[in-house]
Amino acid sequence: MTLASLAAFGGALFILFFTPGPGNAAMVARTIDAGPVHGWLYGSGIITGDIVWLTVAVTGLAALAERAGPYVWIGKAIGVAILLWMAWGSLRSGLWPKPPAPVTSGLKRTAGYGATYLAGVAMPLTNPKAILFYLAFLPAFFDLSTVRMTDYAVMVAMMLALFMLTTAVHVTLAERARGWLVAKGVKSRADLATAFVMASVAVWLAIS
Repeated sequence: MTLASLAAFGGALFILFFTPGPGNAAMVARTIDAGPVHGWLYGSGIITGDIVWLTVAVTGLAALAERAGPYVWIGKAIGVAILLWMAWGSLRSGLWPKPPAPVTSGLKRTAGYGATYLAGVAMPLTNPKAILFYLAFLPAFFDLSTVRMTDYAVMVAMMLALFMLTTAVHVTLAERARGWLVAKGVKSRADLATAFVMASVAVWLAIS
């Protein structure tokens, strides 16, 4: 790939990553609900799924992915179930609030780390927007048959760099909002809003 192609790829990624969508909304909601560690884990899951689709597109496995299409509902079901479970936890916290805990208490919630990450992975793997981007948009504008291993490594590095930037912006702003909500004593209202966002993303994921 040429430098111009890589620059175009980076620009397309920037739009994909920063365009408001259910993935970013869920990452912000998860940060407000459980702290920055969970926000980063959710974002890590999203970028993992994105890299999977890039790999499928570059290696020419799109046909195999299409044959696996009928089974996508399994990943959707898992993602929806986890998001609804998170929404229920936020709803309980909003309806029956407990004394505010330090933000770092999220570090102790090891039981939820895996669930948060898996919910993030399920988002792009079953998201039509991500599937169209990697399996339809990229092949239409880039000759992926000419992508070498070094090109692939550069593309993944660009994705990781933009992931760090995107997640840092969303998680940092969400964490500041979380601290303000706790300080103002209105965290329970935020938890109700978070439950609504999580449930909405779950419904969107189920019907998309």
